[in-house]
Amino acid sequence: MRTFDEQQIVSMAPNANAVANGRKLSSGGSFIKRMRSSDDSLYFAECKGSGKSNYNVSIDFEKENEPVFRCSCPSRQFPCKHAIGLMFEMKEGKNFEDAKIPQDILDKRNKIEEREKKKAKKEIEKEQNPDKTKKTSAASKAAKTKKIKKQIDGLDLLKDVMIQITNSGVASFVESSFDKKYDELAKQLGDYYLPGVQLIFKRFFKYLRTIKNSQFIDEIRKNYPKSYVDEIRKDYPDDYMEEYLLDLAVKELTKLRYIEKRARDYLNKKLESDEVGADDNILYEALGGVWKLEELGAIGLKKDNVELVQLSFTAEFDSVKGEDIDTGYWIDLDTGEMDYTANYCPVKAKKYITRDDSFFGKKCIDTLYYYPANDGENRRIRYESSIDKELSVDDIKKIRGFAKKNISEFLKSAKNVLKATLSDNVYAVLFEFAKIGQKGNDVVVEDSEGTQILLKSKTFDNTVIGSILNLPGKDYLHGQVLFGLAYYDFILKQICIEPRSIISDKEILRLAF
Repeated sequence: MRTFDEQQIVSMAPNANAVANGRKLSSGGSFIKRMRSSDDSLYFAECKGSGKSNYNVSIDFEKENEPVFRCSCPSRQFPCKHAIGLMFEMKEGKNFEDAKIPQDILDKRNKIEEREKKKAKKEIEKEQNPDKTKKTSAASKAAKTKKIKKQIDGLDLLKDVMIQITNSGVASFVESSFDKKYDELAKQLGDYYLPGVQLIFKRFFKYLRTIKNSQFIDEIRKNYPKSYVDEIRKDYPDDYMEEYLLDLAVKELTKLRYIEKRARDYLNKKLESDEVGADDNILYEALGGVWKLEELGAIGLKKDNVELVQLSFTAEFDSVKGEDIDTGYWIDLDTGEMDYTANYCPVKAKKYITRDDSFFGKKCIDTLYYYPANDGENRRIRYESSIDKELSVDDIKKIRGFAKKNISEFLKSAKNVLKATLSDNVYAVLFEFAKIGQKGNDVVVEDSEGTQILLKSKTFDNTVIGSILNLPGKDYLHGQVLFGLAYYDFILKQICIEPRSIISDKEILRLAF
């Protein structure tokens, strides 16, 4: 009989509420009939719902390790709470009667099989009829060429605006009224197939508007207690925060100038070489290009048979993009390479997109895909399916073995990545430390050579920093391995580390979830 563990259920659920509701259905006896097929490929049940009729819910394992969830309820969450409840029924080892596979499930299986046959047939036809494929490719190529020419026109528009901004001076925009034409320009950049540039432009003006409207303290007040706001105001007076926000605005402006200059040459070379498709240049994505997994695989950005362990997870809201971003940092148990997954969930699509969550086991992945990155480190990764296993003590020891011996071993690489123009200002680090402790009002980490670096949150939420000295055991703060994100702090003008996890001999202690 098949089963699920708690971690698997949580990882497949769209959100925490769905897990709680599914658990409640299971513990509350809502499932009045539980069945499974004789070949153990289908588990299905009837579940009490709000309507007159019971909901029919099933989990189909026809494809091993790729369960298909189905339910007759109207929910648009996937899997819905009834499917999650059925997983909890399996987890608890409840009795499932042997039964025949319902005809509607057999029909749906047949439809899937037919779609796969058609797909395979098309692939064969491509091989057998290359002329037809060439015609399709030619049409696609013409469309991509047209798009690139339109992007170059958009860069011309951006260049004109950049000249206006630099001639007037960034600071002058804080004092003057913001013309609506800049909002219109941001919209136009999207029309020129430059959504990546459009986003940077919006961030640039967000920082300037924040200064102009004195919104900085107001924004913090919405999220933090008054006592904390008063501390921020005391430590960072408004004129100092203005300088800080100007620094951030200038960084975004520098990105725009870099893209405007480099992207023009990049796009013109693509036209000259007649290679107008996706490539591994980071400018492709910076301009707004969207990668398909098959494209990443075609240029060799993939790896087979990978085992990953998550070292940290965060869920944040991007007010400029209007979306939630779930970010997980992972380590490859074969190479020690640290990369990240990013799940983007626009506010308007919250009901339809499954959110990521913390994962505490080990993922075994058939094929892992990598997004291009100049430095080849801390790349974004994606995969289609995985098998989840428990994390062993040997796995943890292997992770510790990948740690740098001291701060100097990673500091040079961190500086090179962080100073790159298109950097996101984060660099994942894993290193051995001698101790973590207080230095005045600050918290610092010190390595075996006596080198210290400040531990500080990238945001103004210092929950992790405030609690790190109050961990349940002092052993965590001496002679362990720290995973964190190195970043350049624009206020302090130095590299700091946001701590995420402490890896001891037997466990990974998450400092942030």
